[in-house]
Amino acid sequence: MPQVALITGASSGVGQALAPLLAEGGWRVYGMSRRSVALPGVMALPADITDAEAVHRAVDKLLQVEGRLDAVVHCAGIGGAGAVETMPLLRARAIMDTNYWGSWNVCQATLEALRRSPRGRLLLVSSIAGHMGIPFRSVYCGSKAAVLALSDSLRLEVRGSQLQVSCISPGDIATNSIATQYRQPAAELAPLYRARYQRADAGMAANVDHGMPAERVARRMVAILGKDSLAPHYVIGEPVQQLSTLARRLLPARTWEWVLSRYYS
Repeated sequence: MPQVALITGASSGVGQALAPLLAEGGWRVYGMSRRSVALPGVMALPADITDAEAVHRAVDKLLQVEGRLDAVVHCAGIGGAGAVETMPLLRARAIMDTNYWGSWNVCQATLEALRRSPRGRLLLVSSIAGHMGIPFRSVYCGSKAAVLALSDSLRLEVRGSQLQVSCISPGDIATNSIATQYRQPAAELAPLYRARYQRADAGMAANVDHGMPAERVARRMVAILGKDSLAPHYVIGEPVQQLSTLARRLLPARTWEWVLSRYYS
């Protein structure tokens, strides 16, 4: 029987690239997103990941049809920019609700079925930004760091089952994410922050414009799903981005802070 996969965030970016790739490889693929999308070989499964009941209903519908679930790749997430001092709380909470609590909701809705699979796989998508604090991206970094910790905790919890859990941390990906995310107007920031915020925001937009194609990340995910044994973490990006996560762990804290401040100055 073909394996069954659920891909969240299937309406854009990596999720949109990954779902058809898995379908081409013989998987039965369901694509979850807030709006129903038509992708080749993919069954649409509309749900807002911030709504726990909606996620459970959607997964129950999948299980009623398929009777099994072998892999979940949780790609859905949002970004945002602003200063801690002045970023509207509701905007910050929306990022955390989507990136962290959305991950939590997807895990709670799928874990039991995944544990029943003889080859269960759960990939949670964090970010290289989850390994460090980036100025004016504090809530995004915090939400992705929380996903890393969730993945590590969950990996230990499911020991003794066939389910394997791993966390994927991509670098900059060329998507329309900057255009669609909340970015606090510079005029709302105190003068102390304004010029640095504008430079950092412009630099982030440029990095995304010249980022990896989503298909590159998707193909790497397909390869990871095919492994017999999953590593706890996978970092996907340009060499300098991959090295940054290692440097964050190895360099003295003040040295790393200086390096990052120079990069975003």
